[in-house]
Amino acid sequence: HTSTCAWRLATHKPSPRARVTPETTMSAFAAVATAGYRVNPGPRRPSLGRRRTGAKEPVLIRRLKKRSVVASAKSEASAEADSFYDVTPEYCGVPIKISGRPKRIVLIRHAESEGNVDETVYQRKPDHRIELTERGKEQARQAGLALKELLDPDEQVYVYVSPYMRTMQTLYELGQTLGPERISGVREEPRMREQDFGNFQDHTMQELKKERHGFGRFFYRFPNGESASDVYDRVTSFRETLRNDMNFGRYTENCTVLIITHGLTLRVFLMRWYKWTCDMFDKLRNPGNAELVVMERGERGRYSMLSESQDEEFLQKMGFTDDMIEDQHWARTASMSDLNSSWATSKGTIFFDGFPDRLEASRRAVKRADETYFSTSETTRRKAMKEAKTKKAYDEDLRPHG
Repeated sequence: HTSTCAWRLATHKPSPRARVTPETTMSAFAAVATAGYRVNPGPRRPSLGRRRTGAKEPVLIRRLKKRSVVASAKSEASAEADSFYDVTPEYCGVPIKISGRPKRIVLIRHAESEGNVDETVYQRKPDHRIELTERGKEQARQAGLALKELLDPDEQVYVYVSPYMRTMQTLYELGQTLGPERISGVREEPRMREQDFGNFQDHTMQELKKERHGFGRFFYRFPNGESASDVYDRVTSFRETLRNDMNFGRYTENCTVLIITHGLTLRVFLMRWYKWTCDMFDKLRNPGNAELVVMERGERGRYSMLSESQDEEFLQKMGFTDDMIEDQHWARTASMSDLNSSWATSKGTIFFDGFPDRLEASRRAVKRADETYFSTSETTRRKAMKEAKTKKAYDEDLRPHG
């Protein structure tokens, strides 16, 4: 009876099941998924027989059955996956897929808006409903022409856009000159929205922005709003979505990803992507309205902000340090699995060597803020309180008595 079971097991053909390939499976788990696990189990196999005594099948038979299934699935479904991962670089043991990475990532700050020319508009109009000026619409159309010159003739564009009206208007006007047929998809992305400053902004906003300079631009949180560190958290989540879209094959190699967002959010995205420190972020400046910030895919898969269309002078204007620019040079030719040994996040001794200087710089900033911003802010605050008390007393005098 044992020989009969073994014969049936050897001649049994497993039922059809879904083919597993790197294109249909997350790259990080494809090697596991193609190692013999069934994705869509077929109908139940016919019984291989049962002992008359009612005893369970021998353990040996069960092991043979499992090995047979694994070998069959391995030979039928994973040959292509094995050849793919044999030539794919790894990072921390996880295969890195280069073929799905778009040719470039282009970030654009929205064109000139009503709030850029008149900040009082925020006191009577919700931030997400602020529109472009006529000049801003023209800026967006010019950005479309600049993007068109950057692209290959058959290159497509996939867009992520903040749901604020001024960013969507920027996309609409940009599309008029780029050509809507060049845009393969548009996704509204709330995580790339503007930093929240609260709801309607009142006359105290200018004083709060001065206070932010003294406190620190990255960690200062506006009342009922966000800090740049809060924006960092949601941008990190979006970055993972972007990387998953790359791994799942949403883009072709001849595709550009376009992200239309806001000034601070754009800087935070770059900070997260290139692993910049908070001190580096504090030195950065916003790009101009509707100005293209290009991340070009290097010859070995990494993205660099240095390219034929973007030189060191542009990066210096944005506030890049020499180390940040050198890192961009490194990224142009570095492999996906390489680490920049001269970058602070790659080598621990760099942190310890530089920390005493950072500590002293922090102390100087506290002293400078105390002498410049906070003393002024406190004087202004006390003056406002005094004026409020005077007005209240005046109103009480006008109130009818008796």
